[in-house]
Amino acid sequence: MSFFTKVLTEITDINLRSEPPGKNAHNDESERKNMTEQSVEPVKVLVVDDEEVILDLYSQILGPPLPANNDHLRTDESQNATAGEKNSGIALVPEAPAYDLTLCDNGNDAIAMVRQARAEDQPFAIAFIDVRMPYGLDGISTAEKIRTIAESTQIVIVTGFNDLDPTAIERRIPPANRLLYLQKPFHPFEIRQFASTLSARWKAEKMMHTMNRDLELIVEKRTRQLQKAYKQLEYHATHDFLTELLNRRAVLDVLKKEISRFRRTDQPISVILGDLDHFKDVNDTYGHSVGDAVLEETAARLLDCVRPYDTVGRIGGEEFLIVLPECDTADGTAVAERIRIAIGQAEIDAAGKKICVTISLGVATASAHQMINQDSLVAAADKALYQAKKEGRNKIKLNTKINFISAA
Repeated sequence: MSFFTKVLTEITDINLRSEPPGKNAHNDESERKNMTEQSVEPVKVLVVDDEEVILDLYSQILGPPLPANNDHLRTDESQNATAGEKNSGIALVPEAPAYDLTLCDNGNDAIAMVRQARAEDQPFAIAFIDVRMPYGLDGISTAEKIRTIAESTQIVIVTGFNDLDPTAIERRIPPANRLLYLQKPFHPFEIRQFASTLSARWKAEKMMHTMNRDLELIVEKRTRQLQKAYKQLEYHATHDFLTELLNRRAVLDVLKKEISRFRRTDQPISVILGDLDHFKDVNDTYGHSVGDAVLEETAARLLDCVRPYDTVGRIGGEEFLIVLPECDTADGTAVAERIRIAIGQAEIDAAGKKICVTISLGVATASAHQMINQDSLVAAADKALYQAKKEGRNKIKLNTKINFISAA
């Protein structure tokens, strides 16, 4: 009788036993019960060997675990009693992890099973592969092809010969940390130990992969939240909180860029400074909430009066700056008149109050080849606005006397 046949006939009688329970028996039994009641996810194991008796041996070793109720395996007291001892039966080790076992007697079938498992996204965790198989692919070639299909599968090379070159095999079946060797004849405990250890590693890696994936999702979510928060901060940093127009700094930045473009293209540029007339009286008479509503409606009407690529900003309490690229004096004045009419001819409904307001506007325009900067252009519009206020308000004034800066 061969070693493997002998083991096969005896394998059903192999039971792992612990020391007889002592004073901690109750706690041990409780822990054992908890372990056996836990649901265990089966680990996919592939065995490739051309000998049927070996495949049967693997099936016995790694087959279905012992049932939770092990009473049928307990021996009675009369069989286990020894002189002077009280016998309470044999304590069995909790059931081993469950394995989803696939047996193949040749390399080609094994490769097909690996491909199928991979396609189903259920790769084998472990593959025990015999080296010497007389028909079809040998074990090393089989393992090599399996590695190209399933990189994560842990391969155990099983051989009864000593003529293998591990270095050469590792070059064919990398990585080395997923390649192990088992010498025949082996003991069932060796197979269990290999399977249990590699299963634990597989599950730990799978858990780590899941944790990393979950962490990546969390990071992606937090990144999107941060990007959204950054955009909100950027928006609030450049926009007036009440009217949602650009604030002073932002609209002046736009003007600076438009002046740079003006210098390159020699296209005219106009700016308008507008200031609501007697706005302090609105606040004093109706309160600041009504005043805020007037400012909001004024901003909306300003936007309705300009082109999509023009820029409107609030630069002070009731003062607004409008940047009009490629607008000459006539165009700038026309836009200012449109704004004056839009603000002054229709009452503003503010918190149930009908409010009439007017606006004074100053216009300044720079034509081709004039050397200006944002300060000189805004200062010219401000002088025009001052003149409109001085002459009675609800007026438009044009300032053609811009203090030019030198080319140097």
